[in-house]
Amino acid sequence: MPFTPIHLGFAVFIYSIFIFMDPIALILGTILIDLEPIVHLLFNVGHLHGKFHSFLGVIVLIVPISVISWACHKLLKLDRFIKKFNWTFSILSSFLGLISHLFFDTIIYPEMMLLYPFSKKTSILYGLWSQNINLWILVGMFCAGAVILTFRIVLKQYYRKAEPENREVEEEK
Repeated sequence: MPFTPIHLGFAVFIYSIFIFMDPIALILGTILIDLEPIVHLLFNVGHLHGKFHSFLGVIVLIVPISVISWACHKLLKLDRFIKKFNWTFSILSSFLGLISHLFFDTIIYPEMMLLYPFSKKTSILYGLWSQNINLWILVGMFCAGAVILTFRIVLKQYYRKAEPENREVEEEK
């Protein structure tokens, strides 16, 4: 089962609660780490879950993901739609996205070596719960995050429309 897109559930949920996070870095952090398995499956190079699916891989990927997020903000002029780019929150967001991906993958894939290259032992989290439970947790997080984000947008629009009416009432006093 292609599991990569399901990791977006974590990013959507976290961003819906912590709106100050960088959504681009969060999304990229949860997804880009799976370039390694894609390269392995397409070209039979490397391991399915190798170097990048470790803590060292997370450290290596934090800065490039933040730079890509910065470029997206600048090129696509995203400051109109989301918070202004901030390096600290971008690095934190990419770290959180990457670590969440490792956590959920570690539970369902036996070949995950979190301490690679220092240790080739597999994770003790493997089998903590089934792949189906993992799937439903992430789908549930996506749905909950989508509902929270929708609620935030509706409230923001409501208060934006109510604001001019409040000014008129204050001016009449």
